[in-house]
Amino acid sequence: MRHIKSISIALGLAALAASAYFVKEGDTLWDISDEYLQDPFAWPDLWENNQHIQDPHWIYPGDSIYLGEAQDTSEKPAPKQSAPCATAKPDSTLPKGVTIPSGCAGNENTNFEKMLGKLANDTAHQKKKPSKPKGTSYYYSQRAQPKTFNGFYQVLAPIVMPPKEIKDDKNWLSIRSGEKREPLVHTAEKEVVIGIGMNTEQKAHVGDMVEIWDAHRANLPATKIRKDEKAAILRYTGLARITDVGDTLSRAVILQTMYEIKMETAKARIQKPFEPINVVGYDTVKTAKVDEMAIVRYSLEKSQVVGPYGYVMIDQGSENGYALGDGVAIWEKDRSDALIPPRLLARGIVTTLSKKHAVILVRESYYGDRRIDFGSLVSITHKASLVK
Repeated sequence: MRHIKSISIALGLAALAASAYFVKEGDTLWDISDEYLQDPFAWPDLWENNQHIQDPHWIYPGDSIYLGEAQDTSEKPAPKQSAPCATAKPDSTLPKGVTIPSGCAGNENTNFEKMLGKLANDTAHQKKKPSKPKGTSYYYSQRAQPKTFNGFYQVLAPIVMPPKEIKDDKNWLSIRSGEKREPLVHTAEKEVVIGIGMNTEQKAHVGDMVEIWDAHRANLPATKIRKDEKAAILRYTGLARITDVGDTLSRAVILQTMYEIKMETAKARIQKPFEPINVVGYDTVKTAKVDEMAIVRYSLEKSQVVGPYGYVMIDQGSENGYALGDGVAIWEKDRSDALIPPRLLARGIVTTLSKKHAVILVRESYYGDRRIDFGSLVSITHKASLVK
């Protein structure tokens, strides 16, 4: 009886050895599958049958690979195959280096399609990641930056400029109501009259698109590097299309409104081609000196609380190193103790720029009870690389 039991164990071990393979240096699941399963594309099945392999791209010398049932390694005549197609063309949906024969594409019964086996259905296995043990540090990857960054909010970004500059700029045109009974607020389909025609410095044509802006004056407070000064703050409020052209005036119909259009504070200009901020990458700025940070000089929102997708103006611009698309952090300085570091309030992006000022779009705000106020600190955290 003991002798029979020994024979049974020996046979069991022999069968196990026949269905197992020990990894050698340089082996891959693709090669093992090709050699022992006669099909390199069957490597996902090999991986599925060996649960101890966490990552199919990493197998180590000495690892035991279960091959399934013992394989018959005796030579067999090759099965008859239909003649291959004459030429081959690349197919972007296939794995790198694999081509599908020309004239066979779309034929689900070709030998090539049979060779693929379960490859198309095994994407879940390829994406499978080994679980991490408890206590392991986790890291997140940055999302890819879009080429066209934040175009809609760039269009709506306010412009800050000296009042004399807007007065001298011939691109800015007068605008008044074209309605017999002027409404308090102009909405879509209302008529307006624009100060441009056939005999003005700028020429108007039927069909030209006209931007409507709200322009109001503001007193900018002094900061450590800026004096008190007056400014004109312009905000994009609507879009109109010219329907009739005269000598010095043209009629236009409002097509779209973003904010209230009030004639007493409105300005107009012929629509300019939009130039989006095209960001191709960012370089991280790792340090910043508190004494050299910009400060929030003016809130460009009607609300007293500036939240996400609100705009603020800072007292530094291109001459201080700011550029379109740069990522910034907004900080709250603790005035009770100079040694306490600032607290991060929000993050934003530079949307419009002059030499002395930059307009920041707030993208993320971290506190509901801590406001972005006059005097909040601003520093550059990411320098944008733009498409040239």
